Amino acid sequence: MPAVQRNGDANAGGGVAQGGVASVRVNNIAVMIPNQTVTAHPPYPRRGRNQHNNGSQLTAGGVASVRAGGSSVVVTGDADTCGHARVGGSSNVRAG
Repeated sequence: MPAVQRNGDANAGGGVAQGGVASVRVNNIAVMIPNQTVTAHPPYPRRGRNQHNNGSQLTAGGVASVRAGGSSVVVTGDADTCGHARVGGSSNVRAG
């Protein structure tokens, strides 16, 4: 099972997830759900345009069977709207 993503965890391009559900915590950090902001990061080369520095990238995906604040929980391997997969995450909390 993949690791649960939290506020501050990065994607493969270096974009850091921001926000999450403050009332649901993993390792004392807010858990991430879809549609949360991802910080600017180097562009995804296959896209052919730089959409990674305009503030439009968001977390996406999620495990439908595990919910926080009414939304699915984002896990390692889910791709953000920019195309980069989530990496890292909690070392000891998994969902799937």
